[in-house]
Amino acid sequence: MNKGIKKIGFIAIFYLIAISLKYYIIIIKPDFYTDANLLFESILVGLGPLIGALVLVLFFKRPNALEIFKAGYWQTVLVVLIPIVLFALVGLINDEKVNLYAAKIIAISILYAAFEEYGWRGYLQSELGQFKRIYKYLIVSVLWYFWHLEFGFGFSMNHFSVYLIILSGSIGIGYVADKSKSLIYVALFHAFMNMFLTESLNEIPSIQKLIIISISAIAIILQMRFKRKKEKFLAVKL
Repeated sequence: MNKGIKKIGFIAIFYLIAISLKYYIIIIKPDFYTDANLLFESILVGLGPLIGALVLVLFFKRPNALEIFKAGYWQTVLVVLIPIVLFALVGLINDEKVNLYAAKIIAISILYAAFEEYGWRGYLQSELGQFKRIYKYLIVSVLWYFWHLEFGFGFSMNHFSVYLIILSGSIGIGYVADKSKSLIYVALFHAFMNMFLTESLNEIPSIQKLIIISISAIAIILQMRFKRKKEKFLAVKL
């Protein structure tokens, strides 16, 4: 019972930090936020879950199952570069000149997603490790939803539709986190989801975004399968 109460307390600390920092950035709007450009603003929004998780992991020694280079250094660099390079090519195809704006948006989106995911899937999902997967994903989805609520994200859909998107993301990204233990993989899938929601990429046709996301996702899946087969081979050999 004491462990359960402590766990709830740790989650409450994380969530309070995540909510408070986002409220401070979005609602109070400190000078460094209002003077920032649009891309830097998006990074600042993701600081809440990151700092909340860092406080719990570093000072309270709470779990975080995700690693940046869990898949390997060069493998991680490759899967990060694939969507960035492909969006750079899309900018070239659509504008008939070198246009790195879309590639820059994606790079920032991946960094932002990594900040968020260190908190939601890295810390929080690890903290809920004793639950069955579906229960973990549901709990994370509810907390993640209320973190997004009423903070000016510009959703035009009703709240139920927004929650369904967040729930599907929690299940899909949560599954990737459980299987890969890679912060970069979950950040990429988070970024893929955001590609269809951000207005910054509206000028890029949906079919082009879908192709890029599909190629990038397939690259991650192939890496995960190759790594799993390699681990099984080494285990049998030993």
